[in-house]
Amino acid sequence: MLRCPGQDWRRFRPQDVFELRCPGCGSAVEFWRDDSRRSCPGCGASLPNPRFDAGCAAWCRHARECQSR
Repeated sequence: MLRCPGQDWRRFRPQDVFELRCPGCGSAVEFWRDDSRRSCPGCGASLPNPRFDAGCAAWCRHARECQSR
């Protein structure tokens, strides 16, 4: 599968990887900017990425494939 420029890790900056605390158990959950959701390693809760921006999904012909990964 082709990777879009927004998902090319070679273009990521340090601030594109960040940690948040799980509201359920307090464990650290690492997010990359292209993660739409991550599972908490402590309790398994599925957490949405508050910085995820899928603006390209409105026009990209591969959007359905990207969002289902």
